[in-house]
Amino acid sequence: MIFASDLDRTLIYSKKAIGDSFVEAEVIPVELYQGEHISFMSPASSKLLVELSKTTLFVPVTTRTIEQYERIFYIREIFRPKYAVTSNGGNVLIDGVPDPDWKKHVDEQLRSSEDAAKVIEAFDNISSPEWVKSYRHSDNLFYSIILEREKMPLDVVEDFRKELAKMRWNLSVQGRKMYLVPDGVNKGEGLLHVKALAGASRIAASGDSLLDESLLKAADYAIVPRHGEIYAAHQQSGLYTFTDRDGIHAAEDLIVKISEWFQDPKFNSGETNSSFHA
Repeated sequence: MIFASDLDRTLIYSKKAIGDSFVEAEVIPVELYQGEHISFMSPASSKLLVELSKTTLFVPVTTRTIEQYERIFYIREIFRPKYAVTSNGGNVLIDGVPDPDWKKHVDEQLRSSEDAAKVIEAFDNISSPEWVKSYRHSDNLFYSIILEREKMPLDVVEDFRKELAKMRWNLSVQGRKMYLVPDGVNKGEGLLHVKALAGASRIAASGDSLLDESLLKAADYAIVPRHGEIYAAHQQSGLYTFTDRDGIHAAEDLIVKISEWFQDPKFNSGETNSSFHA
């Protein structure tokens, strides 16, 4: 059994994501960057995840690069994941080391998408210093762009999203970041590779952004925080199960519901009780 989860704004939260209710003494620091704790979990989430991890293989799944993922010391030290999916599915880590077989597979998949140089050239045609602060080609797989979110022209970005789809690339906006990601790099395929490596039977998954949709589709049971891109796009569709609360407490809700799903007799009989599955 696998519990596969996105990290940022699903299990862990920055001060900005926590918002006005942030009180450092009431949360657990999980990420250290340049001498400062910048991401946190609630104590309840940590305790629930520790209990779930005793019976379930916890697999972190993130758009973060390997370097960014390794900054999350708490997950590395407390949960010691055997497997992790980073770089939006571009890398699968086994005991912290990239799986060369998976990297070879991803390189082959990338051939079906437009060349990265042409994609960023197309983006440069619509971008402006007024709302684009910087960008980088993360792990030579996808683009991570820092935004002035309030100044981003929504209609222009939506038109560009359609243009990208023809190139077999995807666009996701999360907080002050935009991601441009080729079809061949996705979390769901990375997770299914982990499922095969681990010999696992069932997967429960969680995530909040459009880049998590492939992750959720790969799962037998999926639950989404009551915030973020997926919630904004699908809150009325009935396609997904959402947590009862939003923000940092959504992590507590989703772990509880996933634990209940794994313990449900229907799970053991081969049925699912999810409103969303592949």
